[in-house]
Amino acid sequence: MERGDGLGGRAIIIYGSIGSGKTLTCLRLAEKLRKQGLKVLGLISPRVYEDDSLIGYDLLRVSTGERIPLCRVPEKAEESWLRYGRLHYAFSPKAFNWGNQVLMEEAEELDRGAVIFVDEFGRLEARGLGLYGGAMKVAESLQRGGAAIYSCRDDLAERVEELLSGRAGSISRHRAGDLEGILRDLGLTP
Repeated sequence: MERGDGLGGRAIIIYGSIGSGKTLTCLRLAEKLRKQGLKVLGLISPRVYEDDSLIGYDLLRVSTGERIPLCRVPEKAEESWLRYGRLHYAFSPKAFNWGNQVLMEEAEELDRGAVIFVDEFGRLEARGLGLYGGAMKVAESLQRGGAAIYSCRDDLAERVEELLSGRAGSISRHRAGDLEGILRDLGLTP
């Protein structure tokens, strides 16, 4: 994997609507990158189901497999969890603290042989909340090289690109599911 145009590392934005496969794309991509010998870092947020019903999302630390609850539907959330306006879920402050710490620590490891995931940059992050601090640290660390994979909904792709602009040597957007295109943009064989 090369450093992009020499100004910094590569940034990939995986975008799509709710349920389009952004997180699944990240999980599959992480496995392929690991098999190619790259250091795979960051956070991926898989769905959590109970009796076939979606009840929330977890944060999965890609490098270790450690997993903690990020958000749940209100009836499954703890009393102390945060609720934001009309958002469907209640969020764990502990998960935000832990997730930001993971991203900040692992951003320090970002170099030519590493790829870091930020799944997903959502409405809270767009307002400077949630995992925004960690997502920003990852963007700033791209100046050393490596690659960052951000996932977001369609309507936030431009916001993520603004965050990465001037920090990444190259930025490309891919729809969820485009593993071959993403690997090509990373300079790797699909």
